[in-house]
Amino acid sequence: MSGDDSRSLFVCYIPGLDVRRILPDVAPFLHELRREFSTVELRTFPLTELLPTMLTGVWPHQHRVWQVSLRPEFREPRRAGLADHVPDLVSTTLQCAWHFFDPTYDLAAIPYRRRRRFRTHRFKYTRRQQSPETMAQFGEYMSIFGILGSNGRYLFTKDFGALSGLAEQLPTGTMRLEFLEMYALDLTQHWHLDDAERMSEAIRRTDAFVRTLSVNCRRKGVDLMVLVDHGQERVVGTIPLLQVIRRAGVPEEEFSYFVELASARFWFHTQGARARIQRALATLEHVSTHSWEEMHQYDVRFPDDEFGELYAFAEAGWVFFPHDYYQPIANSVLGLMDRHQRPRIGNPVHRGNHGYLPHHPSERGWMLLADRDAAAVTLDATLIDVAPTILAWLDLPAPAYMTGRVLFPRAAALA
Repeated sequence: MSGDDSRSLFVCYIPGLDVRRILPDVAPFLHELRREFSTVELRTFPLTELLPTMLTGVWPHQHRVWQVSLRPEFREPRRAGLADHVPDLVSTTLQCAWHFFDPTYDLAAIPYRRRRRFRTHRFKYTRRQQSPETMAQFGEYMSIFGILGSNGRYLFTKDFGALSGLAEQLPTGTMRLEFLEMYALDLTQHWHLDDAERMSEAIRRTDAFVRTLSVNCRRKGVDLMVLVDHGQERVVGTIPLLQVIRRAGVPEEEFSYFVELASARFWFHTQGARARIQRALATLEHVSTHSWEEMHQYDVRFPDDEFGELYAFAEAGWVFFPHDYYQPIANSVLGLMDRHQRPRIGNPVHRGNHGYLPHHPSERGWMLLADRDAAAVTLDATLIDVAPTILAWLDLPAPAYMTGRVLFPRAAALA
């Protein structure tokens, strides 16, 4: 590693910190911080897993963290096997029990007869929380943590109660880069965005935490970056996508599908299935559809339909329900075990969500570097600009595959 080893950076990554909720009376420090330092808006793409792109500086079609892809052997209609006749509730309950003991077993709520059609390409927070070393590389691409090695550190919290202890410890100032994912706000919004009092308190606690970090960073001579990749939209209604698809009467062996809260993707194995399902989707309100080729406009440039032939997106504030993360028994267990998710016991529909098409306000991210020498070269950036910007601020060269811009070049570099 080359460069000035004395310079250190602390990144406070706060997914879900929507600029619309940073108000002077609720988040006075963050509001003033955004006024005092250059703030860059980050354009996103329609997915909930954005971190791999920010860490590697490459797009999803390169690092391939894009939920699921269809296995080639399921391209054509196939007869059901013996295991495919197991009732869905039985197979998903067994899979959820498996996931309880082995968190690496993902997408447990999808019935086995459908789940076996997919390869998974996900990077849930539970994985990086338990194994930070998995952050070093995504596919062929080394992340900023892989580049920094022992001089980079990733931390995670999803609990507001842990913030006071973290505020006393961070930054340590012992390495070039410390990167904290403060997931507590995002998780709280998913299940409490309809509770104005609780949300105001969550924003206040977030604001106080960043204020303390800022003081500690100045005291220890560490630069502070605040990084946000999306906001959240309050959920106002549900879309019965699966009911409409089932009413279309297409045999399940003729198509494959994967349904998230804000989006769904389909693969068609017969022309008849394609025509009938597209007609069914056209009857849904608050839904738009895009072919895999049309997804290129959103920087999702897969060369074929391996990750989805047709995409359906809900309008911001609407969610598909039920979806492939919902399983009745698992929903109750999660609500009982995790106090953050307690409201899902009475109502399993999320209160807040994101992952919509990028023109919606909830899909806007932002970042700032709290240094007076950090003058942004643009106010409009993309997620692939984050990694080269972090490396450049640490005086480290970015690898050739990081083609994004350096958003906060040093004053000396501009001279």
